[in-house]
Amino acid sequence: IDRAIEWSVEGGVGYLAVFRLLQSASGSEMSHMVYPNLAEVEGFSRDLNYTGVIAEGWDDPLNLAFLTLLALCLACGLPGSSFHAWWALLNAAIIHPMDLIVGTLGRGPKYLSDEYAVMDTRYWPLDDPAISCISYVEVIFMVPLCYFWYKAIVQGKWYRHYCALQVSTLQIMGCIIYMYAEWHQGFRHLPAPDWPSMSFDSRLKLKYFWLIFVGCNLVWVVIPLYVMVYTFTELRALGQGKEKRH
Repeated sequence: IDRAIEWSVEGGVGYLAVFRLLQSASGSEMSHMVYPNLAEVEGFSRDLNYTGVIAEGWDDPLNLAFLTLLALCLACGLPGSSFHAWWALLNAAIIHPMDLIVGTLGRGPKYLSDEYAVMDTRYWPLDDPAISCISYVEVIFMVPLCYFWYKAIVQGKWYRHYCALQVSTLQIMGCIIYMYAEWHQGFRHLPAPDWPSMSFDSRLKLKYFWLIFVGCNLVWVVIPLYVMVYTFTELRALGQGKEKRH
């Protein structure tokens, strides 16, 4: 098997040939092209059919990052009934930091880090450079932008429209890059080994590919598009109001 892997990498045969060799040798259930038996990866705490231990990893010190960001946001004011404020709060305190802490670093709640690994092995199992870059960009740029956007909404600051457009543009761009990169590689890092047929014949594909990878990622395209349209509508109304006063 070791010789076959070395020959496959050097000869350019690719991941699929290696995957089939490993599967036939180990008898493991097919799940990912890159990791045919993800349950054997160091740091993975359950097999693919086990729901995981919910309580593990909640004492990780990095979990304080989520509480700190949440407290910083709420110190600016409460979101009230504003959908945009809730959306900015969710992204600033949970979504963007979670992709780095839980997804790329494999820290925090163990159940969630395992979910990231099953959904896409480009996260902490492979530590893919492109995914790591996106995750760090989320924390370095997106978290502050979402924080200032939230603050601008709840405090009625003039720059709320600027933040809304910046955040939405970057979210759409990041989501497209993330999904396109995996599509370009034949979805080899996802529970989708029968691409391009992509049927609904397993729980792995239904939950992790269709529901999470496709469905959840599209949320970060649809909602930012809505925010952009809403923001441009508000800006146009403001501009028309100023013209009438003049």
